[in-house]
Amino acid sequence: MKEKGKIHLFTAIPFISTMPRKLFHRRFFNHSIYDWLNLFSNLLVPIAIGILTIVLPLQQDNLNEKQNEHSYQISFTNRLRNLQAVHDQQKQMILNQYQQDLTDLMLKYDSSLNSTDVNDDDDERISLVIRTKTLHALRQLDPARKIFLIQLLIDSGIQHRINISHTDLSSLIFPPGSFYSHLRMINIIAKNLTLKSIFLYRSNFSYSNFDDSTFQDSNCSHADFSYTSLQRTNWINTDATQVMFNYTNLFEANITNEQLIKARSLLGATLPNGTVIPN
Repeated sequence: MKEKGKIHLFTAIPFISTMPRKLFHRRFFNHSIYDWLNLFSNLLVPIAIGILTIVLPLQQDNLNEKQNEHSYQISFTNRLRNLQAVHDQQKQMILNQYQQDLTDLMLKYDSSLNSTDVNDDDDERISLVIRTKTLHALRQLDPARKIFLIQLLIDSGIQHRINISHTDLSSLIFPPGSFYSHLRMINIIAKNLTLKSIFLYRSNFSYSNFDDSTFQDSNCSHADFSYTSLQRTNWINTDATQVMFNYTNLFEANITNEQLIKARSLLGATLPNGTVIPN
């Protein structure tokens, strides 16, 4: 029976009210279950507050660390982009300066460059100046700008008058459909070069290294590949009519017997299967 003016414990705490009265009034270490529950409830709040006091700062520190790391990554990416932009600008300045120098030389020595009666010493001096500037620029430019520089030489009409030997033109990709008739790439390194669907009639590639390059769908008729390394090169649908392959290394090249039969000469050449043509 409830006492008047009081709220019984079993009414205030429903889950406890379901407990047997005898169990509720049992005593442990001279304290009732109610006393122990009251003690635990009093201790639970400060313990929870203490745990939160420790955990929340740790979570905040972890969140701040992640935010700082994200900010660092953004900052690093921006710096890298800025650095790449600066390098790109520098390369473009080098190309622009080369173009200006070439134009100035052509205007200054126009009569010499186009005259057949030019003095040999003057001709050699002009060619040496252009060669020096060309090689200096090629060493600093990226592949796309290297191709643009070569196109400048071809368009200017003086490409055949300078020697760009020992230049590294590896991995360049020439624009398909380009016309490079009488192109001169003698004694150069041009591994993994892409010359696909290019007109290369009577071009000279002798004494060079074109390993792993492709000449697919190109016109290489009457070109000279003497003493050139053409290992693992691609000649699918390439016109190799009257091509000079003297002492050329064609080991594992993708070229057909029909194409080789049309060649002008295979003296001393190494065929795709490793067979060497006698001298």
